[in-house]
Amino acid sequence: MKGFLLLLLFCLTALGASAQSPALPALDANSLELARRVFLPVFGFYLLCSFVLAAIKVVLNYLLKRQIVTAAVSESIVERLLPGAQDEQNKVVKWVALLLSSGAGLWLCTRYLPLGLHSLVILLFSTGLGLLAYYLFLRCQAK
Repeated sequence: MKGFLLLLLFCLTALGASAQSPALPALDANSLELARRVFLPVFGFYLLCSFVLAAIKVVLNYLLKRQIVTAAVSESIVERLLPGAQDEQNKVVKWVALLLSSGAGLWLCTRYLPLGLHSLVILLFSTGLGLLAYYLFLRCQAK
């Protein structure tokens, strides 16, 4: 986490150092092409790998639960070993909220062409709405 924050700080410092130009560079065709060829496949690969790891974790937790039930272990040990079902449900709800809101943001971006800075604002706003929906879901669930 510290490494990520340092990298973000250095990137923002470099952006501030090049502040001699009158405005920030806009999203032109080259930057969109770079995002399409480099960043989107890397992000897609990350999502695929995280999905596979989550699926493996669910299967292994199921097999462990089955072994624990057949071994007749005490309930207090089982509660400490295994994550609660509520935590897994919350993770699923979080990803569904984020993916649905991001998908709605991408759909809105295609409706209002050409792609530009307003597309980025639409995506950020829709992702923020998804996170807000997840937060409100957690608050309602806690009551």
